[in-house]
Amino acid sequence: MKPPARIASLLLPAVICAALLLWSIPSLLIAKKVIGLLVLPSGLVWLGLMALVGWSGLNRWGRLFAAMVLIVYTVAGNSWTGGWLLRKLESPYAAMTHPTEPFDAICVLGGGSSATPDGDAQLGPAGDRLIVPARLFISGKTKHLVASGLSVTDISGSRSLADDTATVWRELGIPETAITRLSKPRTTGEEIRAYKELIAANSWKRVGVCSSAWHLRRVEKLCRSEGVEMIPVPADFLSAPLPWTPMYAVPQARGFQNVQKALWEFLGSATGG
Repeated sequence: MKPPARIASLLLPAVICAALLLWSIPSLLIAKKVIGLLVLPSGLVWLGLMALVGWSGLNRWGRLFAAMVLIVYTVAGNSWTGGWLLRKLESPYAAMTHPTEPFDAICVLGGGSSATPDGDAQLGPAGDRLIVPARLFISGKTKHLVASGLSVTDISGSRSLADDTATVWRELGIPETAITRLSKPRTTGEEIRAYKELIAANSWKRVGVCSSAWHLRRVEKLCRSEGVEMIPVPADFLSAPLPWTPMYAVPQARGFQNVQKALWEFLGSATGG
């Protein structure tokens, strides 16, 4: 096959797919977003895999392997796939967003904060973990808040997530006397064990544990294994239904991130982590 024909056979599947996506788009605004997604690295890799599947220079087994990689990549980066998996984790907690009975305390798992370039505390991507308990405190639904966690992934390896959380709460008007910090626990399991000791020491009866809704399934499993009773307080829901638009058919950061979050939680529950 001559070079121009080979190039045509390589590009044809990707061109057809891109054309079909653009043809099905209901508005110019969505069209611009789809084009933007297609020219970003994840979109270009997707189109490249399509081109590879249609390349006449590959033998049957090579084409089959490329098709399998394309399918896995498409599913792993799909926003609808990520939403569906997260919904499996979050749905048991959808009706628990407005607790009616007050708590003696709410324990908040680390992971809701991050640091600015200057090292100051700020809300992270899961910052709703900090805001939900603060709202419950301000509305009189809890008398005390517990912040926990020690980061093992930042450059210093010793940033106190508990201190970050407490800083944000103080800036929201919550008094220091209503906050307990647990800066030693590094993992969810260590946090649950620290909560158990704190609950016993304070004779608290009704205690909530706040985390991202997609994380609470594993949290409850760890609570049962430690023999501590805590009421889930969900935050940071990520599985709101997405509209059926071509924009979400393109593999993108949102899809990869949510698929990985969900699979990480399923893996953690399966291994007892």
